[in-house]
Amino acid sequence: MPTSTILAHEAVARLQEMLSVLNAHLRSFSEEEMERPLAPGKWSRKEILGHMIDSACNNHRRFVLCQTEPAAYQMVPYNQEAWVQCGAYRTAPAAELLPLWTLYNQQLMRIIRRIPQEQLQHRVDFENGYSVTLGWLIEDYSVHLEHHVRQITEG
Repeated sequence: MPTSTILAHEAVARLQEMLSVLNAHLRSFSEEEMERPLAPGKWSRKEILGHMIDSACNNHRRFVLCQTEPAAYQMVPYNQEAWVQCGAYRTAPAAELLPLWTLYNQQLMRIIRRIPQEQLQHRVDFENGYSVTLGWLIEDYSVHLEHHVRQITEG
């Protein structure tokens, strides 16, 4: 099996594991614990979860456009702090955020599983001149989620 296909399958497995971990552990925190910043000037658990929802939204767009554009996909960054502020995640009920994040990632896993091998090689260009593949972008997304799930569960 070619490397990018293996990485895509590993990314899906990692995403599924992160869904399981967070769904099993998040309910053990009170709303107060979920709203309290993890450190001064840092996000709360709910804000981190909201950031992961925003990331799913932005990566959904990227995963689709990387497959449908004939030329290299031009990475469009987003202001993560502003998205978290606009989302008002700290005051949103955790009982709403977790299912939204879970369902969004289930959709992303469906998308990833269906990406043809040749599309995993599609180029993604960053504004600083750095280039990666769609396969790399998918792997990076799964590692990113793993990092944030650990932040939430371990504090």
